[in-house]
Amino acid sequence: MAREATLATPVARPLISRRARELAGGYLYLAPVILVLGGTVLFPILKAMHMSLYHHVLIKPKEYGFIGLGNYVRLLHDQVFWLTLWNSFVWVFGSVTFQFLGGFAAALLLHQGFRGRAVLRTLTLLPWIIPGVVVALIWEFIYQPNYGLLNDVLIRLGWMTERVAWLSSPALAMPAVIVANIWRGVPFFAIMLLAGLQAIPTELYEAARVDGASVGQRFVYITLPMLRPIIVVATATRIVWTFNYADLIFVMTSGGPANATQITSTYTLMQAYSNLDFGYAATLSVALLLIMLAFTTVYLRLTRGLESVS
Repeated sequence: MAREATLATPVARPLISRRARELAGGYLYLAPVILVLGGTVLFPILKAMHMSLYHHVLIKPKEYGFIGLGNYVRLLHDQVFWLTLWNSFVWVFGSVTFQFLGGFAAALLLHQGFRGRAVLRTLTLLPWIIPGVVVALIWEFIYQPNYGLLNDVLIRLGWMTERVAWLSSPALAMPAVIVANIWRGVPFFAIMLLAGLQAIPTELYEAARVDGASVGQRFVYITLPMLRPIIVVATATRIVWTFNYADLIFVMTSGGPANATQITSTYTLMQAYSNLDFGYAATLSVALLLIMLAFTTVYLRLTRGLESVS
């Protein structure tokens, strides 16, 4: 008896391949993040670029209008802007350099075993926990010429005979606010570097000690290379934060005296909320964005390969 041949029923192919479905699912999961970042980051940047093309002074509504690159031409000829840009570099370099050095020293100290280390670690975080405006008020009191703590201590120690107006002197105001910012920023580097120190295997130090390596050699050939990724990331992050950080200077000096402490971020705030010139303030913010993008690009190129431990 001949068997009847049975034909296999063809399986219908899906309209979308498995790979396409996986990609669609991934983008679907990313959609909320894209919407949030677009609304909180991309839109304000595009809005600032749009505002920078207009003459937009709130107290002169009749003069509102499109001026193209007029605000950018004004920026190039603005001597105060170039002064604030130089002040910004001094502010960033002075602050971040000593924040890093102080934070590194604090991290090395807190990495050692001693009684009360947990309490000291908590106290180290206090300057970072305190809001920036409160920090500014504390240091403004310290620098106060008549009843400030700094003048009182220096006079009692005999190191000074006359009281100094630290925040009113063009030569002393910038170093004074930098010291305040160093005090606030040291805990950031201390905690970041302390976490890196605790992640270094102790076997490396033991092997180096057996081989006769000195303390300095262990620091140079083990500690620094192992901390290199954290140093690169933390330094870049702190530089960007400090360049855009305006709270401390805005509260302590408002950019004075005679623009001695005026940095670009505080100058932008002054244009927006004192002069009500939102068009020019938007132009300054776009310039800040371009400067930070250029810095980030150059920094990442210079540190290429340093963000990983070799």
